[in-house]
Amino acid sequence: MEQVVIVLPKRLGELLEDVDGVRAAHLALDFAEHSVAVLADTVDPPLRALCLDFTAAAREAVAGGAATERLLRARSDYLALAARIPRSPDALHVADAAVDLGCRRMLEDAGVLIRARKVYTTLQYVARRAQSDVGRRSAELAPPGTDRDGLARIDRAARWEEARWQLLRVVTTEPNPHGAGAGLPR
Repeated sequence: MEQVVIVLPKRLGELLEDVDGVRAAHLALDFAEHSVAVLADTVDPPLRALCLDFTAAAREAVAGGAATERLLRARSDYLALAARIPRSPDALHVADAAVDLGCRRMLEDAGVLIRARKVYTTLQYVARRAQSDVGRRSAELAPPGTDRDGLARIDRAARWEEARWQLLRVVTTEPNPHGAGAGLPR
């Protein structure tokens, strides 16, 4: 029997192509919140709390379809504290990208961001960035003396696990874009 190998990041990318709008924004925020949890040791607790409040406020704004006072306040508080940190933790970049995906146009309409962009953040970018950041941090936490090949294996394994979590999140939360049970024998 031939063995079939499913390449999780590739399959995940294919599935994410079928998700857009509000659902994409919610998934991006899910991915960001998960990576913040996985990378929690890299983010000071006060900043982590503000980051999670920012993503929660973004989730509310996405659900309501417009920037809220809570989103504007959470963004301001988050950016003020993040600006005082010399090197932003990777987990924050994923959260920034997720909020950008879900709320950029709302924040532009509210006048807090300028409409200079021609290219907007994609769900695929948020997913890949989370995988990359989790992989890199896992390699950084490798035991001292781990050789280059070992670090690469650790990085790949962590990226795989993050992609697995993301894939499971997509298939457990998203409706079948081709219709429930399409093509399956009854």
